[in-house]
Amino acid sequence: MSMFTITGGFTGLAASSRVRLARNLKGWPFRLTEEQHAEIANKVFAALQSNPTVGPEFEKRQIVPRSAEAARLVEKRLISPELAQNGGYLIVSKDEGVAIMIGEEDHLRLQVIGAGLCPKECLETANRVAALIEAELPFAFDERLGYLTACPTNLGTGLRASIMLHLPLLTATGSIQRVTGFAGSRGCAVRGAYGEGSQAVGGFYQLSNQVTLGASAADLTDKLVETASAVIDAEKKAREQVRAQNEPALRDRICRAAGAMKSAFLMESAEAVQCISDVLVGLQMGFLTGADPQKLYALEQMIRPAMLDGAPQERDQTRASLLREAAQSISFT
Repeated sequence: MSMFTITGGFTGLAASSRVRLARNLKGWPFRLTEEQHAEIANKVFAALQSNPTVGPEFEKRQIVPRSAEAARLVEKRLISPELAQNGGYLIVSKDEGVAIMIGEEDHLRLQVIGAGLCPKECLETANRVAALIEAELPFAFDERLGYLTACPTNLGTGLRASIMLHLPLLTATGSIQRVTGFAGSRGCAVRGAYGEGSQAVGGFYQLSNQVTLGASAADLTDKLVETASAVIDAEKKAREQVRAQNEPALRDRICRAAGAMKSAFLMESAEAVQCISDVLVGLQMGFLTGADPQKLYALEQMIRPAMLDGAPQERDQTRASLLREAAQSISFT
């Protein structure tokens, strides 16, 4: 297992967790030139390399604006669409569990990604990596306000913690708005899989904290986990309600999705994501066996258009092949 591999629970409904810390270097202006971005990237990389244990785990990449590689990194959630559009630098661990964006709104956007429900563990890792950097490069900090950031909404902890949740039945039953309201009352937001303004394809949503000031990062993360657990319980209840109302129809949809994954020769991205979503429901509810939900979550990311080479039909063929391989061991119960 790699140094930064993190795995949590609820893998049937929580796909992944992410913690992002916004940090700015003390004594530097908030708005930087391209040359200053490059200088900071070199300094941050050197700070990590000075640690003989952690240093070899990282590599530095320059992000070429609007490149195919930048698009892939967005799909893998290693960089933001803004960094892909404007360019900058990425310092990333070999297992891609830790990624540091340079050239975004703040000098550094340090993020840690884990599988399942594990934002607390992600925060611990993020704090350790941030401390290594801060030992060499002090961050802009105010005793009263906390960490100073380019945007006031990140002031304080500079924390954005999020959990990718799979909520297809809350979506199908029209209850997602109620869940969004509940999350908002607890200082959290429910958005599409790629954050603000994105769509929730296949019932995948991002639950994240909205508040960064007036509480510790640990307290904010605890509240996020409590909120996510309540939303997960609501999704489980929605699934059981749908089962009670019309189990044959639910089973038919799930089995058709598994059958399509097992046999399709061409498949477009939206249909593939929906098939994976339905199969995940089937596995959690006991209609299907033989597949690892976490591998299916990873597959959902791998089959997006930017991740595959070739013309549209070639991508559809490659996507179908990946689905067939993943579905080989699925059995109907």
